[in-house]
Amino acid sequence: MYDRRLDAIVAAASLGSFSRAAERLCISTPALVKQVSGFEAEHGVTLFERSHAGVRTTPAGARLVEDAREIIRRSEAALRRAREVDSGGEAVRLGVSLMCPGRNTLSMWPSVQQRESGLRLEIVTVGDLYDPRTSVMTRLGEEVDVVQSSYSTFRWGGSCRLLPLFTTPFKIDVPRTHVLADRKRLTLDDLDGMSIHILRHGNDATDQLCDLLAIDRDVRVIEADSFDFALFNEAEERGDGVLTSGAWSEVHPGFVGIPLDCGIQVPCFLCYPPNPSPQVARFVAAMERVVAEQD
Repeated sequence: MYDRRLDAIVAAASLGSFSRAAERLCISTPALVKQVSGFEAEHGVTLFERSHAGVRTTPAGARLVEDAREIIRRSEAALRRAREVDSGGEAVRLGVSLMCPGRNTLSMWPSVQQRESGLRLEIVTVGDLYDPRTSVMTRLGEEVDVVQSSYSTFRWGGSCRLLPLFTTPFKIDVPRTHVLADRKRLTLDDLDGMSIHILRHGNDATDQLCDLLAIDRDVRVIEADSFDFALFNEAEERGDGVLTSGAWSEVHPGFVGIPLDCGIQVPCFLCYPPNPSPQVARFVAAMERVVAEQD
């Protein structure tokens, strides 16, 4: 197989930073720098121009990175085919995380397997879908094949194809000590005077709701760049609410999620590559049949 140091080189070239590349690859920055420098010394080529602002490829580095991407792709495809033969089935990799657990896709998997017995479902842990440095959403088909998520045209427009799975209402998650914590439902009027933390361009429905809140509403919208426990911890400390939906609701034990009657539902999709592999195409087709039968 290929020299694994190429992973470090490609990541550094893509992100313009050794530290960000190390974060993506889940290794320390010194370890990544050692890999890149060792490769350069061993092969007598300078791949990067280093500066305090980050790194950028030299002409030789840019050429190597272009070829390395193809080498990595072909090597991973060869290894995957070998594993499929060894395991007796073709694998489809589902990306999941704490904030993106893929529960509905997993619940439909037995029905999918009845239709496509030659497929296997592999669970792969992914990071923050909304961090542009590490998100798998713009490169589905590489680390993972499919992800169950809502969709933001602003963030990911055109980067993947979508199979509609279901819709879910918005919720407002509030600390358990909040004055609204015992309410069964909320209206937009109930939000007047509140501060609500909302993931910036979290999905298209979120953008629609933000437009509603901007019209004659006394609601302070605090835009967040990432959806994680730090967001909830900040909201809990301030006594604020957090806009959530679906699996995102009540991920923090200190909060309760209250459905919001606002006339907007959040669509959830199975996101998959624009040019899916044959097994992913079969998986999506089977999922589509299962969804249709459930309607």
